[in-house]
Amino acid sequence: MLVMFQNLINLSRINKKSLMLFFDFFAVIGSLFAAFSIRLGYFYYPTGDNNLLLLMIASPILALPIFASFGMYREVIRYVGFNALWHINQAATLYAILWGLVSFMIDVEGIPRSVILINWLVVIIVIGSSRFFARWLLSESIINSGLFQKTDVVIYGAGSAGRQLSTALKESGDYRPVAFIDDASEV
Repeated sequence: MLVMFQNLINLSRINKKSLMLFFDFFAVIGSLFAAFSIRLGYFYYPTGDNNLLLLMIASPILALPIFASFGMYREVIRYVGFNALWHINQAATLYAILWGLVSFMIDVEGIPRSVILINWLVVIIVIGSSRFFARWLLSESIINSGLFQKTDVVIYGAGSAGRQLSTALKESGDYRPVAFIDDASEV
């Protein structure tokens, strides 16, 4: 298992982006199937209308460029934060609106309006949680594998500058703040 994490960490940046694109491709399609299944209450697969199946399978052609334009493939997973979650929310919102407009403009039969909202929520949950899960997985594998031995540091000053330094050190990967020291009694 550790070898798998090390291989994943050692992949080139372009391979990691390709892996994220590959995941997002299938996640968008799976989210649409999940949205229909949630709305209808049973596992849904479009049998009668080939246009709906084609629209569902072609949905990544709409979604992936939107995701890329919001910078979702430029960010380093290890440092994904709430700003990235906001970009995922924006990209998923635009994708869901455009997919809904396209599906109604093409006049595909059998698409409940609530599927668009459910699809939006499922895409946010799946794409967002995949990024945070990858961040957690990579950070745990780095800590446990010993690839980066962090040096314990003590920060002098518990004010706002000390807290900012603590945040920066935690993100650096080289240092681990373990304590604050301050001579001010009110802090």
